[in-house]
Amino acid sequence: MAQISVRRMTALVLMTVLLIGGTVFAAATIARNSAVGAARQQTASELMLAAMLNQETGARGYFETHDTTFLQPYTLGTSAFVRALSESRGYAGGDAVLQEALSDQAQRSAQWHAAAQAQIDRLQSVGKTPTLSQALAAKATMDGFRTANAAYDAQLTERRDGALAAQTWEAVGLAALLSLALLFAGGLLVRRAERGQRERARRQRELRELLQVSESENESRLLLIRHIERTVPGSAGAVFNRNNSDDRLEVVIGEGFEETPLRGVELEQLKPRSCLAVRLSRPYERRPGEDTLMQCEVCGKVNGDLACEPLLVGGEVIGSVLVARNDAIGERERDRLRDSVVQAAPILANQRNLALAESRAASDALTGLPNRRAADETLKRMMAHAGRRVSPLSAVLLDLDHFKQVNDMHGHEQGDRALAAVGQILSSTLRASDFAARYGGEEFLILLPDTNRAAAQDVAEKLRLAIAGAEISGVGSLTASFGIAALPDDASEAEQLIRKADRALYAAKAAGRNRVETAISSNVATSSSLA
Repeated sequence: MAQISVRRMTALVLMTVLLIGGTVFAAATIARNSAVGAARQQTASELMLAAMLNQETGARGYFETHDTTFLQPYTLGTSAFVRALSESRGYAGGDAVLQEALSDQAQRSAQWHAAAQAQIDRLQSVGKTPTLSQALAAKATMDGFRTANAAYDAQLTERRDGALAAQTWEAVGLAALLSLALLFAGGLLVRRAERGQRERARRQRELRELLQVSESENESRLLLIRHIERTVPGSAGAVFNRNNSDDRLEVVIGEGFEETPLRGVELEQLKPRSCLAVRLSRPYERRPGEDTLMQCEVCGKVNGDLACEPLLVGGEVIGSVLVARNDAIGERERDRLRDSVVQAAPILANQRNLALAESRAASDALTGLPNRRAADETLKRMMAHAGRRVSPLSAVLLDLDHFKQVNDMHGHEQGDRALAAVGQILSSTLRASDFAARYGGEEFLILLPDTNRAAAQDVAEKLRLAIAGAEISGVGSLTASFGIAALPDDASEAEQLIRKADRALYAAKAAGRNRVETAISSNVATSSSLA
């Protein structure tokens, strides 16, 4: 009997273990499938938003510059939205509420796209850009889409949390059938996991929302660092970003940087290959005392525990996120770090592309200098700054002499090369605080803050000699005429300042070219001619 009792007890224990194992396995499988489904739904929703933003960026860039290159992100965004919408509808299945929300987003997208395409066709056919009312209407439609997409995300989050809660209580109910002890223990574990999951979801949602409304890529990086430092207590973070030229890593560090193992680490003048996470396109981890085959130029100088995650978007590494702490970083913390980086990467990439598009829209492609629109905005800003500080501001208009003859004799290609050479001379000669822009044709505008008329005349003379002394391949030498006006002596408003500088430039042309004239000298010359 004892043997039978032991056998029965053994069988009961074995059955209990198998039942518990089966219950846990089944619950884990359901939770995993639900989490995977929820993650795919959330990703598809984010892809829809990213696709719409790409379309908007491309269309706006095309309207502002008339450069058909901007139609590429517009076209790619259109097809990407269709794919993301199709995936979202597949994931929604028979959920009528989600399907209705997706139909609402599809309708708003179609409305915006139809209006944008009509404006593109109009620009291509008759050369007319969208009116202010059309632009405001397009913005209102896009804002409506963002609101609908945010509401859809909230519905997905609500369903995901509800599914997780339901699965949790199912697991607890099954465990209750085994014993009160298992119910008690299981309840504690489930509640703890649930609280952690909700807190994790809340923080991730908070990060996503703040990143989406941040005003710049740099602000987004600081938000990501603060989020990670809160996720991994006692740590310090740094975000490395590959610059547009892809020849260095730009770094943003957290507030607690100097109180961690990162203290004293030189993070300037880094190349993309300096970071192994960027170089290998995968996470890089190194713990104290580990002897690695290849040492990272950044992480190899850190004494504490660290984790470095690449910022991957569409297979391209746009940077990395480094976290270091004196104590060991646990696996759960590393997983949370990875989740945060995966969530932030596409938003950072979109902000980066948007900033690049805005920069190109405000730059002259030939000389690399700002264009006239950027010059007008900078002039207003510098005028306001000079007014607040009661400091002088000089405007210099530069016009290349007989430039039409250069184009006629050597061709427009050589003329473009000459303009590019002048732009390079301006960039290399002026101070970092000065501003130079291509103002139109062969005319350039130079703004000199904290510079009076006499000092501006010296700068212009230096530029005149530099241009006259430059040998331009295929063209030879050029000369330029300069007109100068200064604030507050010659003008009190931006338009008046430019008008006075233009008159001085005209006087320089009339006096034989290849010379510098100021507003006061041009006034004297005009008075003399009238006399």
